[in-house]
Amino acid sequence: MIHLFPPPKQLKLSGGEHCPQGELNPVIERTASLPKEGYILEITPDSIFIKGDDRGILYAKQHLAQLAEQFTDIHIPCCIIKDEPSLEIRGFMLDVSRCKVPKMHSLRALIVLLGKLRYNQFQLYIEHTFAFQDHETVSKDASPFTPVEIQELDEHCLEHGIELVPNFNSFGHFERWLRHEPYKHLAECPEGFRREVPLIIRDHGGTLKPNQESIDFLKPLHEEFLTNFTSRQFNVGLDEPWELGQGWSKDLVAEKGKHVVYLDFLKKIHESVRQQGHKMLFWSDIILEKPELVSQLPQDVMPVIWGYEADHPFPEQCADVARSGYKYLVAPGTSTWNSFNGRLSNALENIHSAIENAMAHGAKGSLLTSWGDNGNHQPWPLLHPALFYHAQVAWNHKRTSATHIPDMLDRYRYKDPSGILSKVIFSMGNNDVLMEKPLINTSPSFQFLFGTKEKLSKTLGDLEPRLLKRAAKHFKETRGWLEDAAPTCSDGDWLKQELRMGLDLGLLGIERAQHFQETGNLPDQSNARLDLAEKFFHIWQFRARQGGLDESLSYIRDNAGKLI
Repeated sequence: MIHLFPPPKQLKLSGGEHCPQGELNPVIERTASLPKEGYILEITPDSIFIKGDDRGILYAKQHLAQLAEQFTDIHIPCCIIKDEPSLEIRGFMLDVSRCKVPKMHSLRALIVLLGKLRYNQFQLYIEHTFAFQDHETVSKDASPFTPVEIQELDEHCLEHGIELVPNFNSFGHFERWLRHEPYKHLAECPEGFRREVPLIIRDHGGTLKPNQESIDFLKPLHEEFLTNFTSRQFNVGLDEPWELGQGWSKDLVAEKGKHVVYLDFLKKIHESVRQQGHKMLFWSDIILEKPELVSQLPQDVMPVIWGYEADHPFPEQCADVARSGYKYLVAPGTSTWNSFNGRLSNALENIHSAIENAMAHGAKGSLLTSWGDNGNHQPWPLLHPALFYHAQVAWNHKRTSATHIPDMLDRYRYKDPSGILSKVIFSMGNNDVLMEKPLINTSPSFQFLFGTKEKLSKTLGDLEPRLLKRAAKHFKETRGWLEDAAPTCSDGDWLKQELRMGLDLGLLGIERAQHFQETGNLPDQSNARLDLAEKFFHIWQFRARQGGLDESLSYIRDNAGKLI
C-alpha cells in the first residue's frame, strides 16, 4: 500500500516498477497550463517525469521523496499522480505573545514541517514580542524577536514555499502596551475596566482609543515592523476591543453605535496600511455582529472569519462575507489552548466545518490558529494532529477522514515505529469527552487546576464523582503508554517530557477537583505544584525563550487559583 501525505487527488498505478540507479533525477517541465500549485508526477520503468509550476514541482518532489523513503529496499511502483490544492491559501498562525516566544530552532523546524505539509502561509501573532526601537519598556522582559530574526525567518519561509505574513494586533489586545505609564493616554479606559460577558476585570486598558492620535501612534510602528517582511499582506488584528464605548468613545458610541465607530476606525487603519503598500487582513468578529455593515468595508480588505468551536456558524458568516464579494479566509483552531490535553474531537470538527464552508462559499483559504491564552501551558506536540488534519483537508477537501492521521504523525513527524506517541496524543485529546463535561474554549482539568474556588465550583457543577475518577484513570493509563513510545526524531525525548507534563498537570487538576467535591475546601497542593513547576521550567527552555516563563509558572505555583 502507498502512503502519501497529503493524500493526492488522483493516484493511478500503471504497472511495473522503477529501479532507481543512485539518486532520483526526475525530468522537469515547468508549465503554467496546470492549476496553480498543481502537478503531474509520472513514474515509468525507465524515467520519472514532473510537470507543474515552481510550487507544483516542489510538491511533486515531496511525494517522490515519500515514495523513495517508503520503498527503500524495493523498486518504486510505477504510477501517475495528478494533484492540485483545494484552497489557494493554506496557512498556520502561531501565538507568540501569550508568554511563550519560541526559540529560533523551534520555528525553523516548524517551518520545515509546514513546507512538507504544503502550507504556503505562516503568521506569528504579535502584540508586544517584537523589539520596536524606542519602546523597550514594552518588550524588554518578553524575549522579543529582533528585526534580524524576523528577516531570517522570512528568508527561511521563502526557501520552503511559504509566505511569512506580518501580524500585529492594532486595536484590542493592546494591554501589554497600555499597562505602562508612557502609553496609558492612548487607552480607551486608562485606569482599567470591567466587562461582564465574558467576565474581564483589569486595572489597565486593553483597547486603543479609536481616534487619529492612535493612528498616528500606530503608523510608525507598522512601518518599522513591515520593513522586515517580503510579504505585501498585513494582518492588523482588530478583534475583541472589549471595552469600546466604556471610556474615551462613550459619547461617540452613544451617538453612532459601537459598530459604526469600530468601522470608522478600521477604515483609518486600512488607509494607513494601504499608503504603506500593503493589503490589510483583519479578524472579522466585530463587523460580523452587524452583517449589514460588511458591504461598507473597503473593497480590498481581506476579512478573516475565526471561530473555534465545532458548531461555529461558518455557514452564515461565510455567506455574509461572500455575498459582498470580498476575498476572505476562514480561521479554525487547534483547540489546544486553555488545556493540558487538547480538545481533539472539537478541533477536527471545527476544521472540517471551516474548510467545508470555505469551499462552499468561495473563500480564498484557511488559516489554522494556535493560541496561548492564560499562560500557554499546552504541550507543544498537541498541535500536530490538527496541523496535519488541516493540511490534509485544505489540500484535498474530499479527504475528511482523520483515521490515518496517527500513522502519518508517527511516520512523518515522530518517526516512531511503535506507533505509541500518536496514540498517547489522541488518547489525551479524548479525555474531555470521557468526562462528559464539554466546555467552550477550554478543558475541565485546566479549569480545575487554575480556577479560584468560585470558578472550580462553577466548572464542577453537578459532575458525577465517577466521571472524575474515570478521567483520572484514563490519564494514568495514557501516561503508562507513554513510557513505551519510541520516537526517533531529533526532539523525541522532549516530546515525551512535554506530554508527560501535560498529563501530570491534568491529573493534579482532577485531584484538586475531587478533593473540593468531597470536602468543599481547596487542597494544599503546594509541594506537588512546586515539583511540577521545576520540571515545567526545565521543559519550557528547550523550545521557548525566558520571557513569559515566570508568568506561566505563576499559574502552576499558585495554590489558591488564578482564573476568575
